[in-house]
Amino acid sequence: MNLSAPASQQTFPRPFNEDYDLLGILGKGGMGYVYKALHKKLNREVALKILDASTSDEESVKRFRLEAQAMKELDHQNIVQVYDFGVHGKHFFIAMTYVKGSSLHHVLQNRKYLDFEAIELIAKQVARGLLYAHSKGIIHRDVKPSNIMITHDNRVYIMDFGISYIQETERLTMTGMTMGTPEYMSPEQCQGDDVTIQSDIYSFGVILYEMTCGRLPFTGAKPIEIALKHVREQPPALENFRKDIPKGFSQIVLKCLKKNLPERFHDMQELLDALDSVFPRRLTQSGVRISPPDIKIPLRSFLHSGKKIPKKLILCAMFLFPLIVFLMILLMLMNKPANVIQEIYPAEMLGVYETKNLEKDVKKGYPLKQIQDGELQTAWLFPAQPGSKNPFLTLRFEKPTLVMRLGIAVGYQKSVDDSFGDRFQIFNKPKTVTLKTKEGTSQKMVLENIKGIQYPDFKPVETVEIQFFLNDSYQMNPETNTAISELRMIGMKFK
Repeated sequence: MNLSAPASQQTFPRPFNEDYDLLGILGKGGMGYVYKALHKKLNREVALKILDASTSDEESVKRFRLEAQAMKELDHQNIVQVYDFGVHGKHFFIAMTYVKGSSLHHVLQNRKYLDFEAIELIAKQVARGLLYAHSKGIIHRDVKPSNIMITHDNRVYIMDFGISYIQETERLTMTGMTMGTPEYMSPEQCQGDDVTIQSDIYSFGVILYEMTCGRLPFTGAKPIEIALKHVREQPPALENFRKDIPKGFSQIVLKCLKKNLPERFHDMQELLDALDSVFPRRLTQSGVRISPPDIKIPLRSFLHSGKKIPKKLILCAMFLFPLIVFLMILLMLMNKPANVIQEIYPAEMLGVYETKNLEKDVKKGYPLKQIQDGELQTAWLFPAQPGSKNPFLTLRFEKPTLVMRLGIAVGYQKSVDDSFGDRFQIFNKPKTVTLKTKEGTSQKMVLENIKGIQYPDFKPVETVEIQFFLNDSYQMNPETNTAISELRMIGMKFK
């Protein structure tokens, strides 16, 4: 099988081994192609990174193994997860999360710069992912926009730990050779010195600068020219390119870009705290955190394009707008649709309150209604045992309701002050759950062992009540409760 051939010469789908079928090419890196593939036994799409050992040098093979070793240690919602690693014939492969979305590099190529609500959304997730990696002793060393993916539901993933540095292991960089991308390399990387956590912080600062200003702090015709600027020159003031910068944000970016390591942020936790001071966590009256504004990158143009709107288009819009408004009002008066597809909420939720008092401001535990509050600050713990004849959760609706999609996040709690530094506390996760309606229908829902909202296979049901029964769970710790972090339903309520 010739996996090093150009994409135009390859036909898909095609088998790779007994477990994977290749569906197409996602991209090409310095260590081979990355394919979209199907894991046949699990019926799951993955990204399959393949290295042809017969055409690669010894260091490339070692680096490929290092990437697999680094990523298998990482389990965080902002880092792609490794599912499998192995050798098939002369090919080494890594199977990892297939991220449906766009790279930050692609977004920045097509836009001038980002709104600050988008910068906050991206920056905090990247910082959390790096904070977690650093807590595991892993330094990325190649933090750049092409290694950051943004999904359609605003999840941000860090990818490609191919040149990462694992503390307390042998460094693979050859003598006299620097590794990374010149535009995003720290001064110490440019000079071939040892990398530290602050090296990733510097690269992260370059990304913050680029998202804010629509340009890099240092550019040049040759890599050596760019490297010298990183070592010797100060970046231009951000205010030279943008006037709407929030108070204190420029100082954060410039502190990331300090030449001397002690002058930068000590770690990502300190940097996250600084970002929280500029973009404060939004609180309701009861003190519960509200998620940042929903920013659909592929669907919503939240970026400043800098393009002028043609005069003909403006005149056309001025003429059509009153007509469209009149027609809309007329239609609303004539037709009042009873049913609309929307997010739906039960009138009543029944279940056992958790008793561990995770919420300092909720003395009686985590109220069930917060399962649908739209955020993941807390987890509702339930004591149900697998195979129990009693439901661990019951949802009741006032009127017959068509539930079309069901999203669920399981097994973790967001924790800003958590002592591990990764801002998540992990609990056991439901694995398979049976859903029964009052009308007598039943179906099994299979959940993945991941963080964040997932939408498992679900057959739409019309009902006034749904009961959830626990079949089995991902038992990470027998002494730890099973948890649900969030529940979302899309459907229609009938009159």
